[in-house]
Amino acid sequence: MHFKSIGLARTNYLDPEDCPRQGRGDMPACTIELDPEYAPGLHRLRQGQEVVVLTWMHLARRDVYRLRPRNDPARPLHGVFCTRSPHRPNPIGLHQVKILKIHDCRIVVHPLEVVDKTPVVDIKPVLGERSPESGVEQYFSPEDIQSLVLAGRRGWERGLFSGCNGNLSLRRGGLVLITRSGCPKSCLETVDLSVMDLESGSTLAGGPASIESGMHLQIYKRQEKAGAVAHTHPLSLLALSRAGEGVLFKKKDLFEARAALKGLGRVEAMDPGSRDLARAVGDKAREYDSIFMDGHGLTCLAGDIAGAMNRSEELESLAGLEVTTRLLESQALSLQSS
Repeated sequence: MHFKSIGLARTNYLDPEDCPRQGRGDMPACTIELDPEYAPGLHRLRQGQEVVVLTWMHLARRDVYRLRPRNDPARPLHGVFCTRSPHRPNPIGLHQVKILKIHDCRIVVHPLEVVDKTPVVDIKPVLGERSPESGVEQYFSPEDIQSLVLAGRRGWERGLFSGCNGNLSLRRGGLVLITRSGCPKSCLETVDLSVMDLESGSTLAGGPASIESGMHLQIYKRQEKAGAVAHTHPLSLLALSRAGEGVLFKKKDLFEARAALKGLGRVEAMDPGSRDLARAVGDKAREYDSIFMDGHGLTCLAGDIAGAMNRSEELESLAGLEVTTRLLESQALSLQSS
């Protein structure tokens, strides 16, 4: 019996100890680099499709037959065939992922929990792939669903989303339509959305909601004017928060800046998806329509999702102007001192 690698998985994980044991929505996307001879095998695969990637976990041990799942000492021993451990007689990895992009011999997928340069053995389509009918349509109109799809695409085109980060939602009465965990905003489909009950926080339709769903619910509970929420990752704003003393805006002489910054609140760095972050942002939403989360991103609320995205774009545009102004001033000072 002989396996032949068809390519390599390129990921951010260089050490097996740092590699997640299961695929998660907050993981970065990664790339499968196929050997050129196998490029014809990608014909008719499409962006947004779910596939199963088979890998050869070359760094795994092959002499492990019993273990404690997830290395948890509190768990009883299990036979290796009763676990998903990479350590097994034949360390074949089985990963269901979503295709984010295909270009020549490169496939960008998410989530793939393997060490960098792990050999890829095969790629197969998911049998009985999820139907576009996810149950969401029972609660929200096609217009509501399409508004989130378009907002995701718009934010991705403007650099407010990358990979699978960020999340979007809108509210209708006591129901919330929100993006699922681990879905790329560039190509949202109905199956990438969930419906949640605002009061109980339970999921009524669709798959697992974004890990930041608690933050969205807290905003809606504390600010009745909020009809939609956009959590984006604006690069210029994030850069300003990490530069020097971390002051977001020093240049406030523009009328647009003065007006926009009145509605901008800020919370300290907290763990993404945590209850503390959800409560902190929810509290700020009583007073502000935009909340910057240090080291994390920007959350904007408005009557509809277009308004929330407008607010995010406006603040990122001002942040880009701030970054450019600081660079030009720094260059001018350097020239004066030379």
